[in-house]
Amino acid sequence: MSTSAQWLVHILLAMAVFFGLEADGWSQTNHSYPMLMSLKPVAAVVGQTTEHELNARYNLAGGKGVFVSGAGVRAEVVPLETEKLEDQDRNDITASKCKLRITCDPDALPGVRDFRVWTPHGVSTVGQLVIAREPVVQEVPDNDTLDKAQNISLPATICGTIEKAEDIDLYKIRIDQPGAWTFHMTSQRLQNRLHDMQIRVDPMITLRNALGATLAASDNTFAGDPLLHVAIDTPGDYLLEVRDVRYQGNVDWTYSIECSSRPFATMARPMAVASGVASTLRLVGYGVPEGATCEWTSPVVNQTGMHAFAPSVAGVSLNTIQSVVTTDPIVHEETVQDKSSRHVTVAPSIPVMLCGAIDEPDQVDRYEFTAKAQERYTFELISRRLGASLDAKLRILNADGNGLAEVDDMIFERVLSSDPMLENWVAPADGKYLIEIRDLHGRGGNDFPYALHITLAKPYFLLEADTDKTTLAAGSASVIYVKAHRRNGFTGDIQLHIEGLPPGVRAETGRILAAGADGAIWLTAAHDAPLGMANITVRGTAQSPSQETQVTEFAAMASNLQEVYLPGGGRGHFPVDTHTVSVGKPMDIRSIKLSKTHIELKPGESQRLDIEVERAPDYKGNVTLDTMLQHLEQPYGNPLPPGVSVDVGASKTLLSAGENTGYITFKAAANAPAVERHLVPITVHVSINFVMKHTFSGDPFTISVKNP
Repeated sequence: MSTSAQWLVHILLAMAVFFGLEADGWSQTNHSYPMLMSLKPVAAVVGQTTEHELNARYNLAGGKGVFVSGAGVRAEVVPLETEKLEDQDRNDITASKCKLRITCDPDALPGVRDFRVWTPHGVSTVGQLVIAREPVVQEVPDNDTLDKAQNISLPATICGTIEKAEDIDLYKIRIDQPGAWTFHMTSQRLQNRLHDMQIRVDPMITLRNALGATLAASDNTFAGDPLLHVAIDTPGDYLLEVRDVRYQGNVDWTYSIECSSRPFATMARPMAVASGVASTLRLVGYGVPEGATCEWTSPVVNQTGMHAFAPSVAGVSLNTIQSVVTTDPIVHEETVQDKSSRHVTVAPSIPVMLCGAIDEPDQVDRYEFTAKAQERYTFELISRRLGASLDAKLRILNADGNGLAEVDDMIFERVLSSDPMLENWVAPADGKYLIEIRDLHGRGGNDFPYALHITLAKPYFLLEADTDKTTLAAGSASVIYVKAHRRNGFTGDIQLHIEGLPPGVRAETGRILAAGADGAIWLTAAHDAPLGMANITVRGTAQSPSQETQVTEFAAMASNLQEVYLPGGGRGHFPVDTHTVSVGKPMDIRSIKLSKTHIELKPGESQRLDIEVERAPDYKGNVTLDTMLQHLEQPYGNPLPPGVSVDVGASKTLLSAGENTGYITFKAAANAPAVERHLVPITVHVSINFVMKHTFSGDPFTISVKNP
């Protein structure tokens, strides 16, 4: 049988097993960590302590701790009164609940936070929580008709659920003082990080008069979430209607609507400030008085990045917005703009941060700079990511105005943005060049500012950890796969590092070879490791000779990716704030014994590694042996050295019906380059559902390739 045919058999068997088990409400593993689905109410209020119901797939019993991203918010698990001690050991719970007690400091920043819960079955997937300023009011059941509309006193944060098909939630609101009101809904954005939310809500809100006539409506403002800003001229009763635009529903489609007469800020101008200084910023947004300003002292940073803060206007605290904080010089468009030619001469020093705006329709901004032949530059425009309306197009022109390069949208941390970035542009000759910025649709206005970061393009790398959680039991081992994205000609090995491990857990860190993209970190919990969890940090370092007598140091922190179940069985990713390592109770695989912990291959040679798996006494499900993290034959983490592969036809990697022994045969290609003791984890994968899996590892295993 051919290699591709054998892999097809493996895939079909896995699908058959999964779908057969799912039909009975079971997954293949006996020990799944919780998968968070919804929090009700989904909002907590600054300066208050409140209780919330958490809904998850699989067992939440025995939850001991909660991580919440950012500062100023803490949470603890409150067991249900019906929970019994033996519930913590049960593996047959496919849906579970608990309560969270959430405390928000008075100065906690409003907005969305990641959180996760640790249980004896492992740390959960990521859930999300809204931090709001206005008091929370929960939806009451059966508010779908005009005569049953729920009375709400404003201001308030309305928390509800679009829980069923054709669900329409109606709220009767009383407005006594005419003026501008903002209704900011957060719902679809809460579902991006949920693992198994294959169809997401597409909400809309409508404001009606007391008789039901439409006064205003809003659909997509922030992705699929609406924001309705409306002037109320007449005091009286009004109706706020909430529904999915397709009239669909789901018991986990929660929402919060912040109903307030506070101004709602969307951005601050200029969009960049210097590190560690007090700045006066002009605010832009809904209901923000023209010319309103705020004072903000930015944090001290060592590299340019986006940072959040909550401004105040006339003593009124607003929502959270972001600004770019930089250590590079800042040039402001209005201080040097030639209004007749719309040309700006950039200060000769680069790097530089240019702050400007497309203030009028059809406006085109051009900045002039001088470059030498073969110099390399990177141009990153930051606008939409900070809340501006600009859909920017960026071009590089020669001195005669002829186009040399242009860019539009760009993906940043797995998310598509309207902000463009032109990386590693090479100047063709000595001379002057123009940077051109315009709105793609010819629009302009007060809410079209930007910050343009210009730097000399230097080699660097980015790292991604797949996934965002590593589940261990005492005496077991697992692996974190790390992928490198090389930029601007970076070459060289990347040494991986890990910090912040929980007590009793140790690591052996591998490297990403210069000719490869993936590496691994091996983790194991001691036999006496206590139950617990900790957020860890993965980073990489490298050295590269820049001149005969100099060595350039490189470093990067890994971002963390939550895997998500895509419609049709695909595997996707969404960036999250933390990677959590947990130690829980024993799981399906108790140990993995390898016939050897190191092999040495010559080009063209093959060697077989025998593997013995010790299962839990009650676990007979299918497992797969592997060296990679893959799904449907697509590798997501492949730490094998270049030129080394698994000979599938000479391997036994699918262990079914309780089998305990298998083997993997490694083969070196005839041109495989030499490598010394490269870490390649030998893993056993146990399916949780069709996408997610538990990954167990044997002892650290290394491969060397020796050329004759």
